[in-house]
Amino acid sequence: MTQDTWLSAEGGIEVGPQVVFGMDANGTCTTSVGPGLAALGFAPGELVGQNLREVYRDDPLGTEALDAALSGERYHGEREYLGRRLALYFEPIHDEAGVLTGAVGIATDVTEQRRAEAQARAQARRTLELAADLSRFKALVEASPDFIAIADLDGAVEYVNPGGRKLIGMALDADVSATTISDYLTPEGLELSVEVEQPAVVRDGHFEGETTLKHQDGHAIPVAVASFLMFDVATGAPFALATVQRDISDRVAADRAMADLLEQRTALLTRLVDAQDAERARIAADVHDDPVQAVAAVDLRMGLLRKRLREQAPSLMSELDGLQETLGAATDRLRSLLFDLEPPELSVSGLAGALQRATEEIYEGTGVRARVDGSSEPVMPEATRAVAYRITKEALVNVLKHARATQVQVALAAVDGGLQVEVHDDGVGPGDALGASAPGHRGVSGMRDRATLAGGHCTVGDSPLGGTLVSLWLPGPTAAPAAAPGLGAGLGLTLAASRSTSLGFAQGIPDASTSTAARG
Repeated sequence: MTQDTWLSAEGGIEVGPQVVFGMDANGTCTTSVGPGLAALGFAPGELVGQNLREVYRDDPLGTEALDAALSGERYHGEREYLGRRLALYFEPIHDEAGVLTGAVGIATDVTEQRRAEAQARAQARRTLELAADLSRFKALVEASPDFIAIADLDGAVEYVNPGGRKLIGMALDADVSATTISDYLTPEGLELSVEVEQPAVVRDGHFEGETTLKHQDGHAIPVAVASFLMFDVATGAPFALATVQRDISDRVAADRAMADLLEQRTALLTRLVDAQDAERARIAADVHDDPVQAVAAVDLRMGLLRKRLREQAPSLMSELDGLQETLGAATDRLRSLLFDLEPPELSVSGLAGALQRATEEIYEGTGVRARVDGSSEPVMPEATRAVAYRITKEALVNVLKHARATQVQVALAAVDGGLQVEVHDDGVGPGDALGASAPGHRGVSGMRDRATLAGGHCTVGDSPLGGTLVSLWLPGPTAAPAAAPGLGAGLGLTLAASRSTSLGFAQGIPDASTSTAARG
């Protein structure tokens, strides 16, 4: 068979996207056909009569292929040419006597094929990576002790992990596809889901809160829940609801124990304050009925004595004046003691009102300007307010005694579930200003002890006014979080509710093509 016959269309050869060319034993081109010639910059037949060794003298791969073919060897390889990837195949041709008469070559444009193959290899690697990720994710989910589940948008459960099954007492081989979300929820959780979780999931695409799961034996399991919609990567449309729910039974038990302790502390504090007030009242009555009356009687008799001495022994008047001055100071101390022992009238105008009256009495005639801001005063137990009153009053008295201040500001506020009282002054600043180390005075240590006894704390620091800041915080009546269902429910509780109450949860999910809000 001659080259021309082998290459002719009549011989049944379909060149296709290839370039087919033939050459004689010297390398002169005898045939050049194929639709791929244009991509290589040649017209059909243009190379005929040219020596291909000359044409490709600057092309090492082309020269290598020609040398192999014209030495009687087959050649198969690939090369880059003009931005295209070509697969080359050369076949030597011999006559009937076995003498080399030339060669035929085929150049095939495999650019797209190689690109597709590279993409296929990349996709295969990605598939392997995804499979590995899926395997790791599955291992993670199945090793977790939390309740992890997936349900479709109609409320049918598709998956519950082994840890979740164990948590609710479900057999590991149970068929969850026969269950709906409501099978896993307490009535309280279902109700809360309809009211809270469903709107949150529709609006935001996710929800976090606390609720209760239903154990197979019927008892409730308190859990912290995070539920969220799952979206199709390609379309962005929601296709399922997932949930992760953690057993918080230990925390709830600790909260209950803490609530009991808080209740006991409040009761003990109330009894302590009542006992202290009763003791103060008894002491005040004793002081009023005995020392105060006795001092008043002495003062009266000294008045009579003064009249007689003025007439009979005027030289003794100076000594009498000293005695009366001492007696007056004793009377003032007794009155101050009675003032300290006086119980505050908290039930009438609250803590702010009681402190306002105290500042008026303490700073009367001193020139100190005092202001009490009770606009943010929280509602607190009577015993807590009584402790706050005593400590704040002590701070106010200490300011008068030690701070040399011209103005005092008292502010009440609700902070961290408790009562905060701040006393600012523009005096000499912290240090001995509050009598912390003055002889005979407990000062700051006494206030701190009272605050600690009530479960709070009292600190002393610099005030923005330039003087001292006394900050008191006492805990409020709020107990630890209750174990009852909290802000909502878990795994698609909402979806099950939509089935039973015709709320249409699935229909309520925004169209992913028009809104992305649900994917928050």
